[in-house]
Amino acid sequence: MAKTTRSGICAPPTVQHIRIYFDQRGLPTKAADGFYQYYKSRKWKTGKGSFIRNWKTAANNWIWMHQQSNRPQTIEVKLRLQIPSGIHMVDYGQ
Repeated sequence: MAKTTRSGICAPPTVQHIRIYFDQRGLPTKAADGFYQYYKSRKWKTGKGSFIRNWKTAANNWIWMHQQSNRPQTIEVKLRLQIPSGIHMVDYGQ
């Protein structure tokens, strides 16, 4: 969890903390640096504009997405990722 300052705002982690966290999970320094730069550029805020209270949760999501992007996918999974939500595939095989 991030440290809280006197004003109640969460202080962001250092790049060294993030590198250690990513290294413990078997990820390269490049992934840690990418995570750090991304959230630093966003001023450590979520997509909705609130401050990130637990950077490790955000890091775990980042790591999961990194692992998913490097994972071989079947054609069915690739098609699901390309079809916009709200559009349903029809199975004519049955």
